[in-house]
Amino acid sequence: MKLLFLTTILSFFVPSFFLSACPADGKKIRPEVIEAIDALLNEKPINNKPAPEQKPDPFTVENSSHILVLGGGYSPSGNQISLESNVKYFRKIRASIGLTKASMHTYFADGKEQGRDLQFFDPNFSVPDINLVFAELFGKTKGIANQYRSNQLNPNGSSNLANLDQWFNQRKKSQKAGTNLIYFTGHGGKGDSKNPHNTTAYLWSNVRLKVTDFVKKLDNLPIEQSTILVMVQCYSGGFANVLFENGDPKKGLSKHARAGFFSTIQTRVAAGCTPDIREENYQEYSTSFWEALSGVSRIGKKISKPDYNSDGQTSLMEAHSYVSINSNTIDIPIKTSDVLLRKFLPDEFKPKAKTPKKAGVLDKYLPKFLKKDLNSTDSQPVVKLEDFSKSILSEWANPEEKAVLVNLSEILELMEDYPGKEIKKLQEQLKKERGSIEKDKKKASDQKNKYRDELRKLLISKHPEISNPYHPTTTLLLSTDQKQGVLKIVNQKGTWKKLLEEKGKVEKLESQRFIVEKQEVKIMRLRRCIENIILAHLLTKIGSSEQIRQYNRLLTLERSIL
Repeated sequence: MKLLFLTTILSFFVPSFFLSACPADGKKIRPEVIEAIDALLNEKPINNKPAPEQKPDPFTVENSSHILVLGGGYSPSGNQISLESNVKYFRKIRASIGLTKASMHTYFADGKEQGRDLQFFDPNFSVPDINLVFAELFGKTKGIANQYRSNQLNPNGSSNLANLDQWFNQRKKSQKAGTNLIYFTGHGGKGDSKNPHNTTAYLWSNVRLKVTDFVKKLDNLPIEQSTILVMVQCYSGGFANVLFENGDPKKGLSKHARAGFFSTIQTRVAAGCTPDIREENYQEYSTSFWEALSGVSRIGKKISKPDYNSDGQTSLMEAHSYVSINSNTIDIPIKTSDVLLRKFLPDEFKPKAKTPKKAGVLDKYLPKFLKKDLNSTDSQPVVKLEDFSKSILSEWANPEEKAVLVNLSEILELMEDYPGKEIKKLQEQLKKERGSIEKDKKKASDQKNKYRDELRKLLISKHPEISNPYHPTTTLLLSTDQKQGVLKIVNQKGTWKKLLEEKGKVEKLESQRFIVEKQEVKIMRLRRCIENIILAHLLTKIGSSEQIRQYNRLLTLERSIL
């Protein structure tokens, strides 16, 4: 029975060309891979263990900490109050997570300038009806109720390159062992098609800090110092590539000790930036991350700190797993070890041809084609994710991944022992539900636009100057008693009321679609967790001793207790 199970697992991990002396392309299989195959089939121990642990190094955090908080928007219109609130929350819980004695610098938006650099929305603020009409019919309503003030953080300075370089220059003067904690709470941009991993963090005045540029600054730090990143911007997962030389995943690992936790993968936007002043509405990665470490939410509610390995403490990795389980957002959180696992995939398992952009990592990296059974010439399908049971995955998983596996399975109400099968079924169900919602939303949006066009035509026939928002007549219509005539026109036949009803339908349907998307994201998180478990197990079987050592060192840094 055990041999049959191992053969099944092997069929998942090993393509048919592994079973002969030479693969189809004529390349020889590495001896250690053949050894791993033989060991799996014959239950032999694998002579491929990590190198013995040496004296403590920068990957073990036991020294003084230095904190850099960096962020805010790229301009006043992109500097939402929630970003300021993130910094305030971190300051509030700083002592409770063990960072009281750490030196701290904050560079935020325009710094201490008196300009109104912060955007906020007060639900009690009322916009005049005439302004809403003109915005809806001839402009845009997004942000029409937003207001601005100066930030209240009293930061050390603006989030610009000069201040960032100043901080790095100060830190590189110290040759003592220490830990640099860098928390970025701001906006981000995606990488280009040639370098999708080279994503961006935006600084003030629309300055772009790319992964490759950031790595150059990190490289100036002494080798004795370790660096931990917590980054919550859109496309933040690209910054996990600080692991590699020049921030390029195609190159080798950097000699510096670095680890990071990121709100989402490098191809997706992140949750969290809002001008809403109601803090109870703030849901984003670092809200849950600091909550897990401190045991107190940003609105003062006490929570049970996660301790998935039962050591009596909460590590950074446990906080990250807590986010993956509990955060009700569109984020797909990742950490540096996730990226390293995919880097360490053996060449034999890496794709030889292009794969669909939406393909999962198991589809992309592990064999998809048919294999031949060891004792038969008949072809049969390769084992897929659906064929792995919770019991096997739980046995392979580390405590943090196991917590994600078990808890997300419960949240998604996956009751069977083979989560992959239920995942596939649930994804299909949610896809249909989302499609139905989007169809209804388009219908309501089209009707709203029809009413809008009718009202535009009526107003322009009466006041042709309205087509130019800066025309003097437009200004008069907005600011004098003539606005009553405009409101009378748009309210004829109840057309404006009908438009608002259809707009309300659109917003309600968008909220429903958003709920479905957040369910879909939880599935994506679970799939990624399962991928991590399988890839980590694969690494222990056919990875080199050096790869396993490097992976374990990174896990040690990710498991730091601040």
